[in-house]
Amino acid sequence: MTPSLADDVRFRHLYDGNRDPLRRYCFRRLPDDEVDDAVAEVFLVAWRRMSDLPDGDEARLWLYGIARNVVRNLRRSNRRQLRLASKVRRTDTRVVPDPGVEVVRRADYQETLDCLATLREGDQEVLRLAAWEELKPAEIGEVIGVAPHAASVRLSRARDRLAKAMHLERSGVGGWLASQPDLEGGEW
Repeated sequence: MTPSLADDVRFRHLYDGNRDPLRRYCFRRLPDDEVDDAVAEVFLVAWRRMSDLPDGDEARLWLYGIARNVVRNLRRSNRRQLRLASKVRRTDTRVVPDPGVEVVRRADYQETLDCLATLREGDQEVLRLAAWEELKPAEIGEVIGVAPHAASVRLSRARDRLAKAMHLERSGVGGWLASQPDLEGGEW
């Protein structure tokens, strides 16, 4: 099927308005050398699915959902490659550092990143979407494919688990949570 001029214009607008936020999204989750390929993949999927493109601000959330899947696929691929390389070399795989470490370089945030890394992947993702992408719970729900209320509950529970991990860290197992913005007000 040949794309129409309207589709081309709509896609150009979608690309121009969302390229940078999606690049930051991918940069926070992937190694530097994979970011551009991931963003290209997101827009390739978007182009192929133009008929599914929602209107208005929902298009941005739709793209975040696609980016989430692209990142997950790349991470799975990276894990498979590491396992294969480990078998070939007959050595243990090394853990690839979280791209968030590159984004947040200040030493006092490292403790938080360490505690974040102890949480389940789903908790980490909703916290990253709230903190790094500055999405509201309803928008997070759109990205991860759940109802707004369910996203709000997941975000609240993830924040509670992070606070608990931070408290455990502070009580003897560092301390940082008290110096952070209020986690309840949606700003983080």
